[in-house]
Amino acid sequence: MIAACRVLVAIEERGTVTRAAAALDVAQSVASRRILALEQHFGGPLLERTGRRAVLTPFGRDLVPSARRLVRLADELDLDAARARLRPVTIAVPETCSTRDLAVADAAGRAAGLRLEFRRLPPLRRTELAETLGVRVAIADVPPAEALWVVELGAASRRPLHRALRLEGLRAVRSGSTRRDEDAGSRLRICPEDDLPHVRDILTRAGFAAGLAPGQLPVDTSLTAALAGVLADGDLLLCTQAEAEDLGLHWRPFTGLALARGFALIGDSEHDVRTVQDAVADELAAALGAVPGPALEPTQPTEPTEPTDQEEAPDA
Repeated sequence: MIAACRVLVAIEERGTVTRAAAALDVAQSVASRRILALEQHFGGPLLERTGRRAVLTPFGRDLVPSARRLVRLADELDLDAARARLRPVTIAVPETCSTRDLAVADAAGRAAGLRLEFRRLPPLRRTELAETLGVRVAIADVPPAEALWVVELGAASRRPLHRALRLEGLRAVRSGSTRRDEDAGSRLRICPEDDLPHVRDILTRAGFAAGLAPGQLPVDTSLTAALAGVLADGDLLLCTQAEAEDLGLHWRPFTGLALARGFALIGDSEHDVRTVQDAVADELAAALGAVPGPALEPTQPTEPTEPTDQEEAPDA
């Protein structure tokens, strides 16, 4: 219908079928067939022969204004579609993703014909925007067992320590004790990215079982505040190995405690989610410092160890 209306409008503007076909870059026979199809559809002749020329009939001239509007709307629709294809897919990502890693993901998306626009946000805000259509896709925090990507968590500090961290080693030393532990009394700071039940609650239970004081697992309002505590007070930071390296800290894993972040792609449109995943899944995994999940088994709080001769049990 649209292609035939283009021929009808072109004939009215240029005077002949031959000129109309040339203007539309189609064969004259094709233009003639399209006019014939319109005549059959509307039930009346659109062209009449006058000598060697074919001109529009009164019926055909009456249809030209509507045909022109249809052609104009079709052109506007094509333009809107082109603009929509160029509109970037907004993705909410963790604040911990580095600029370079996101730039690599953006470049990979462009190679796949996809324009991406990243927004660094805390976990709850990412999920909220995905649910309210504030972004088209979001990297949501989920339990590792449900995750598309999993990244191991450990502890980072200013000092290089080459052994894994036991939560029991953070217990404060009582006056007069012969126990010697470089981690004793240290706080393990939790940033907003890990202030979620499947991370925070597991760590809190494990800390209680290990005999830690409640104040030894503080939750900070920002990564900046948590890092300041590490630099100023010698605290430890709960984070990934990639984050520790980016912050200039020394990272080590936990022993006796499997703790991890889990991530999944969510969005209102399954098509958007699949498109982003197919195009830049590896690059997003690198930005998260993650591996395909689920990679770690759900953890249970570690049982407190019995004090040795060099280690006293905490006060009740």
